[in-house]
Amino acid sequence: MGRPGVGAEGGIDRSVGLDIVRSLAILFVLMSHFGTYFASWYGASLPLRFAVGGFFGVELFFVLSGFLIGRLLINILDTGVSRRAWLVFMTRRWMRTLPLYFVCLAILALLWPPEFWVAGHAALWRDLPWFITLTQNLAWPMVGGWFGVSWSLTVEEWFYLSFSGLLFLGAFRAGGRLAFWGTVVLFLVAPAWLRWSLPDSVNWDEVTSKVVIYRLDAIAFGVVAAWMYARKVKMVQYPRALLVVGLMIIVLFWGGWLMDLLHMRGHVRATFMFDVASLGFALCMPAAAMRWQSPQWLAGVATALSQRSYALYLIHLSLVEILTFYRLPVRLGNAGAAIATVAIAYGLADLSFRFFESPLLRLRPSQNG
Repeated sequence: MGRPGVGAEGGIDRSVGLDIVRSLAILFVLMSHFGTYFASWYGASLPLRFAVGGFFGVELFFVLSGFLIGRLLINILDTGVSRRAWLVFMTRRWMRTLPLYFVCLAILALLWPPEFWVAGHAALWRDLPWFITLTQNLAWPMVGGWFGVSWSLTVEEWFYLSFSGLLFLGAFRAGGRLAFWGTVVLFLVAPAWLRWSLPDSVNWDEVTSKVVIYRLDAIAFGVVAAWMYARKVKMVQYPRALLVVGLMIIVLFWGGWLMDLLHMRGHVRATFMFDVASLGFALCMPAAAMRWQSPQWLAGVATALSQRSYALYLIHLSLVEILTFYRLPVRLGNAGAAIATVAIAYGLADLSFRFFESPLLRLRPSQNG
């Protein structure tokens, strides 16, 4: 194993380990969302251990995003903070995430507007401004169930903007190290404190787990892991040991045993369970970022799925909702409909990556230039 070098991502060479992590994250989400709908076609419910895969998939996406973004931000701190560096950083982030988001938004608005079978486009004009400005769940529950997966993108976009802005502003005034840790502590403590301040009666799924101001700490855990990795902190010199510990935390958490061992119940559990999951995934990041010898077929599959994961994430839930509404299972049979849904989702993601996302990525300004 060895550390990845400098590449085009301002830059980090592609890591098979991180591609595998991203692939696992999207597979967890697909298992949960597709599985829930596919089971409903048979009049059944997806077992809880599979249904919660969406939670773990999103947490893994958050931590991975923090790890990757953290490495870029640390590189900027080391090479020189400037207004241009921040603008280029944000431009690169926005060019990667927002164009496809707005394309999906436009297509859904035309073909599948919110509550279209009840309220028509009246509901669209009510909800669309929130989604266009990425404020649909900024400090309040989602304005509607339409385009439901967008809640996590909103968390990430506001993190990119607010964390990098505060970090670079602090670096101008107080220096890189102090600014970094001051910003990290703020983003780790404030969301947890806000979650703790919520009443027990609040809807956990719609508020605690999906409102932006309560979820920014998940990505911050990834940033901390990036700092430890970049600075070669002594603990990170044992990536395999960290990987084992991190996986143990996730497995025990997923199995429902860890919270009991830690005596975390009720309000404490609802507040800090995100931090436990994020910590487990963050401990896995240094090992994932190392150069592993892997079979060529595995590297190829992981890279292909990783590259298409963003489009898959954006389109998969709306797609299965539409197909379910139009009773595709009745026409093809449940098994055939499930296969068709997965194939259509991957096919659309592949087209998006090849003909829309990749050309845009090549147009992004260089972070180092």
